[in-house]
Amino acid sequence: MLTRRQQEIWEVIQHLYCQNGYQPTLDEIGQQAGINARSTVHQHIQTLIREGYLNPAEGKKAYRLPKAVEDSHPQMYLALTGLPLQGRIAAGRPIEAIPDTTEVNPNEFFIGADRYALEVQGESMIDIGIMDGDYVVVQRSEEANNNDIVVALIEREEATLKRIFYLPDGCVELRPENKTMQSLFYPAESVQIQGRMIGLFRRM
Repeated sequence: MLTRRQQEIWEVIQHLYCQNGYQPTLDEIGQQAGINARSTVHQHIQTLIREGYLNPAEGKKAYRLPKAVEDSHPQMYLALTGLPLQGRIAAGRPIEAIPDTTEVNPNEFFIGADRYALEVQGESMIDIGIMDGDYVVVQRSEEANNNDIVVALIEREEATLKRIFYLPDGCVELRPENKTMQSLFYPAESVQIQGRMIGLFRRM
């Protein structure tokens, strides 16, 4: 699994490729990511190669994009693979058509620093349209507000997707969106916030 910084480098590479239509150089990656040392960028690239995100270098290049990327349209590639799938999470209204819209770019909704996707398993959130097999987009965060839908790690062992509420007695309520299920209650120290849900998509 990539660190946050490595994930950011991977997202920068995808963003620059989508924007410019060619494989970005180490200097371009460093400038976009705010890294002054070229050697530091190179170290991150080597990690991405070891993890299988990039291919080893050929010639004078520091790395190669996978062939599937090089053969595809840059914007299509970013839209399809911009978010890493990092695991599964236990766990509607129809979407209204908007007329007279010239373009909707899914990347603007989903792609960003410290974001990832999780596949939903279970029916604890079905009353708000989060179904088994859906993918939720999560913004990494260790903090949340009342009523946020969060990825909560319980007792450092089990993660779940629920609405969170901080109670006056110091406990945390993790509330499902399924009228057949009951809320879960834990001491605040037993619940670690790993991210806030910011989006959802599904394959039809």
